Amino acid sequence: MTVLGVASGSGGVGCSSLVAAIGVRAAARDLRVVVVDGNPMRGGLQVSMAAEHVPGHRWEHLVEVDGAIDGTRLIERLPSVEGVAVLSAGRAGIALERVCPEPLPEGVLDEVLDALVRAVDLVVVDWNGLPRPGLGPCVLIVPADPRGLADAEVWLGRCGGEDLAGLLTRGRRTERRIAEAIAQGLGLPLLGEIRDDRQVLAAQRRGVPPATGRRGSVRRIADDLVSAVLAASDSLGASDPVERGHGSFGHRGAP
Repeated sequence: MTVLGVASGSGGVGCSSLVAAIGVRAAARDLRVVVVDGNPMRGGLQVSMAAEHVPGHRWEHLVEVDGAIDGTRLIERLPSVEGVAVLSAGRAGIALERVCPEPLPEGVLDEVLDALVRAVDLVVVDWNGLPRPGLGPCVLIVPADPRGLADAEVWLGRCGGEDLAGLLTRGRRTERRIAEAIAQGLGLPLLGEIRDDRQVLAAQRRGVPPATGRRGSVRRIADDLVSAVLAASDSLGASDPVERGHGSFGHRGAP
């Protein structure tokens, strides 16, 4: 019923880890959820989900899609980890080939997302920096430093903020006042602060997705976002169609 995107104007801030964590925490609430690499020519969401060697369809299997897509059947063919279906770039095997052999035909990404939305409760998209406009609310991760703020300003100038639900700051010891100043400077609601999380690294060493443990800032943020999505869905009503093009956890503006 709902699409939630995660993006950033800076690299290495943990978009894929957060997408994976949101998927894991949504599944823990018995929601039907799928996480998606929003850029099939890049992306490594299957790595964050520890699904590299789990058999199932990747984006490369959808390059020649023609006609209506059955979201339920597609979900059944995707890799699944911790109850989360994964549509990722790349493919299972010892020798990974190119993430996707060729660009997707025009419209295929939209058609696949529409089919998945009809089949599950939550679709979480790792946009790899550049979200597609009008495909649901998006969360922007901003490093809590001058370079991160500059990158975010460039990103907003390029992508606009119409679909943004708000921002998350990312830093080692982000002070609340710094996070609030960044949000105010960008004119976006502050949704939370992501700090360096040893639990994410521990999960990687164990070969499991993030947020499978009992604590950690990434798990906490993921839980908060799932709760916000559920609250927004409840306010719309179960029978209402998914709203596209609205960043609707709240309203844009200074927190």
